[in-house]
Amino acid sequence: MEKKVTVVVPSYNTEKQIEKCLDTICAQTLSGIEIIVVDDGSTDNTVSVAEEYAKKDSRISVIKNQHSNAGEARNTGLDRAEGEYIVFWDSDDFFALTALEKLYKKCKAENADICICDAFHVDDKSGKRVLGNKNNYQYLVKGNTYNRKINPDYILNITTNVPWNKMFRTGFIKDQGIRFQSIERANDAFFTMSAMTLAERITIIKDPLIYWRTNQKISTTSDKSRSPMCVFKAFEETERFLEERGVYDEVKKSFLNRAVDSYLYSLKCQKSLSTIDNFRESFDYIKNEAFGKLGWDKIEPTDIYKQNKYETLKHVTEGSYEEYMIFMEGELQEKYNKTINSKVYKLAKRIAWFPRMLRKRMGKKI
Repeated sequence: MEKKVTVVVPSYNTEKQIEKCLDTICAQTLSGIEIIVVDDGSTDNTVSVAEEYAKKDSRISVIKNQHSNAGEARNTGLDRAEGEYIVFWDSDDFFALTALEKLYKKCKAENADICICDAFHVDDKSGKRVLGNKNNYQYLVKGNTYNRKINPDYILNITTNVPWNKMFRTGFIKDQGIRFQSIERANDAFFTMSAMTLAERITIIKDPLIYWRTNQKISTTSDKSRSPMCVFKAFEETERFLEERGVYDEVKKSFLNRAVDSYLYSLKCQKSLSTIDNFRESFDYIKNEAFGKLGWDKIEPTDIYKQNKYETLKHVTEGSYEEYMIFMEGELQEKYNKTINSKVYKLAKRIAWFPRMLRKRMGKKI
C-alpha cells in the first residue's frame, strides 16, 4: 500500500501518556500511514508500551536509540520515513482523529511543501484546554499559499518554531538537506525556520488538530530554564545555513523578529534563584553578542513589529540586570492588575444581572 504519511513519534519517559498518543494516531481516518516510534533511551516502561502496540498494529515500528535528545530521535525517524509527507508528533501529546486526513488533503490540494494547523493546550493536571499556538493570521497575504518571495517580512512570524503543528513534504525536506539540530533544547528551531524559508508553497488549516499537554511533571520540553545557550546556537546555525543558501537577506527582518521573541522568552524563563547564573549568561549574551552574530549591529524601533518587544529589548541592551528585573516586575504587576480588573468587571455584571433575573422569574417588572 502507498504510504501517504509517516508519523515520527520521538519518545522519552512518557509511559503514562504514550498510550493516548498512539491510540489517537492508530485511529486516524487517513489510510496509508506508517508510524515510527523512536525512543531516546527511556528509563521507564515507554518502550514496552510502544512495543505492545507494534505487536497489534503492523503500521508501527519501534526504534531504540541511546539517550541523546529529541532532535536526534526525529532525525532517525526522518531517515526511515517512506511516506510522501511526514509529521513529527510528540509522545506526550494526542491528536484529532481527522488531523492527518485534513493536513494531507490540504497539502495535496495546494501542492504544498508545508501545511500548518492550530493546536489546543491541555493542562495535564486539570484537563482544561485552551486554544494555543494560534497562528498569526494578521501576517498572512491573500491566497491559498505563500512563501518567502510573497511574504518575506513575515514568513517566520506567522507560526512558531515547533514542528508538531506542521505536515512537511518528505521529498522537499530530504532534497533541501534539512535536519534537526543535535542539541538539548530548541533543536527544532533550525529545522522549522529553514523549512519555512525554503518552501515554495506553504498553506494553513485554521483548525486546532493537536492537543499539546502543558503543566506536566516530567517533560523533555517543559523545563525552559535549562541549557539557555541552545536557543542562540539554533538561530546562529539557521542564519549560517540560510546565508549559505543565499536567502538570508530576503528574510532578515522576519528572522530578527523571530529571534527577539525567542531570546526574550528564553530570558524570561530564567526567573528563579536556582537559574540566576543562566539568567546572567543569557542577559550578557543578548546584550553584547547575540544580534551582532545575526548581522544586526544596531536595531531601530521600526525594525521590530511589536513596540512592547522593542521596549523590553532596550532594557536588556541598554540597561543592567537590576533595571531589567524592575521593569519586568512592573510589567507583571500591570498584567496582574488588568486580569483582576477584568474579573471584577465580569463579577459586577453578574451581580447586577442576578436581581433582575430573580424578579423576572417571580413575575415582577424589571
